Amino acid sequence: MDDLLLDLEHSNINPIDHIQSKDFIEGVLKTGSLISMLENKKINTTVLFSLLLERADYQKFFTEATSSNSFREALSSLLYLNPSLVKSKITKSVVRKLNGKTRANNGLRKASIQ
Repeated sequence: MDDLLLDLEHSNINPIDHIQSKDFIEGVLKTGSLISMLENKKINTTVLFSLLLERADYQKFFTEATSSNSFREALSSLLYLNPSLVKSKITKSVVRKLNGKTRANNGLRKASIQ
């Protein structure tokens, strides 16, 4: 997670362009609506963010729905739009869980976002 925020600070990605883009905001809303229906429960931004981190199929849909070039770019824009997601207990729990899976699978300590 820390690497993603550092990348955001030092990257050429301009999240403001995505945030102001009607396509990006509509994509976030569409993704949230679809995931809400698929999971059969109401979700907020924190739960949406957590599910996006956990599920590769949601990542692909989110990237396409927001018209982003990559999942990392779409996620960076979402984090820029909602910076409180980084401090959320739910988000931290999911990142810890992902780090544990990654470490168990290949010895690495940090989860990577595709």
